Amino acid sequence: MTEAPSPPTTTSSARRDRLLLMTARAGRGFGAGALSIVIALDLTGAGYSSLAIGVVLGVALGGAAAWAIAVPQLELRWRRRSVLLVSALALALGGILLWFDLANPAILLAALLLGGIVAGGADVSPLGALEQAALAGTIGDRERTTTYALYNLLGYVGIALGALAASPLSALNTSAIPGLPTGPHDATLLFYGLLGLVLVPAYLSLSSGVDRHAATERPSPLSSASRPVVFSLSALFAVDAFAGGLIVNSLVVYYFTTRYHPGVDLLGLVFFLSNLAAGLSLVLAAPLARRFGLINTMVFSHIPSNVFLILVVIAPSFVIASLLWVARATLSQMDVPTRQSYTQAVVPTEDRAAAAGYTTAARSAQAIGAPVAGSFLAAGGPWVAAPFVLAGCVKVGYDAAVYLRFRRLRPPEEVDPVVGPPGPTDLPERG
Repeated sequence: MTEAPSPPTTTSSARRDRLLLMTARAGRGFGAGALSIVIALDLTGAGYSSLAIGVVLGVALGGAAAWAIAVPQLELRWRRRSVLLVSALALALGGILLWFDLANPAILLAALLLGGIVAGGADVSPLGALEQAALAGTIGDRERTTTYALYNLLGYVGIALGALAASPLSALNTSAIPGLPTGPHDATLLFYGLLGLVLVPAYLSLSSGVDRHAATERPSPLSSASRPVVFSLSALFAVDAFAGGLIVNSLVVYYFTTRYHPGVDLLGLVFFLSNLAAGLSLVLAAPLARRFGLINTMVFSHIPSNVFLILVVIAPSFVIASLLWVARATLSQMDVPTRQSYTQAVVPTEDRAAAAGYTTAARSAQAIGAPVAGSFLAAGGPWVAAPFVLAGCVKVGYDAAVYLRFRRLRPPEEVDPVVGPPGPTDLPERG
């Protein structure tokens, strides 16, 4: 049963909630970064084939996306803080199960379907959707994009630090604990599970201001006014995510290696610089959005980024290809906080978790991209350039579709106070 609205969040409690949510995002990023380094190696050590590992990682992404979709339904019955708590416990149980017996397919499947096993930068987990919705309730319209930029930047930093910590964590010997079945027992997996338990007190400390406020019960987590907007955004984000899945770092490294034959040290330098550039793009997103608007920033930073991506395949040398790759990264992440901010801005307050859940789950379509790119690379010859061209063209098409569909639907902070707010056909009624 939906509870009555909570009292408005005070400035001090809102500030504290923001700090807790951002700390949780950085912590989850740390765990995901560490997990991304070891999970494929651990699965190989447990006897899984390359094909099976690909399926496992796809199931993990699918499990996380399914829970992100389920979150809005849970919020119709429970407080948001309760759903956060349950999701954190699911993450903890999944990590501990993987550590306990990764070699057992039944236990592996159970861990993946809990929805908390997310390895890498793509946060399609239920916790990501819930945190985004909760964060929107702690800030005003004009601070929203800046807050989301900082939120994503902290997650990005957490992922990078987690990747560095994977090696020392894996070196810890937890296999000697009595009662464990035969198989790899990577301490990184145990750490990931324990991290979920650490999130529990953080979420319990959140104020009632982060809960979804709805005065009446309703049968659906999305109001009728929000459905066309959220479903359109979800479909478009899925297209963008698929294209992003074509150019995951491991496949890009393979392309650079087969075409230019650089050393590992040079590759490491290029991806270090591109990661720094991607972090910078998050920082630049908020001021650009204030100046040009959320949709304009999303689209017109993304288009040149994708042009750089296509140009990588005609670069005559490794140096030029690397410069184009870093230039792309400098613009590549500006659409992340802007799209999150926009999604939360154009729906009523009580629809925010559903909007975040559906659009977050849609981004699991990236799981389809990597096998497609792998097939092109396996074909060899001119096909090794196909993932870059295809990804760039699909993403440019996505940008054009976003602009045409949403250029007239402006968030509240961009409405001209002289002209007045948009009419009912332009902007869903806000809670």
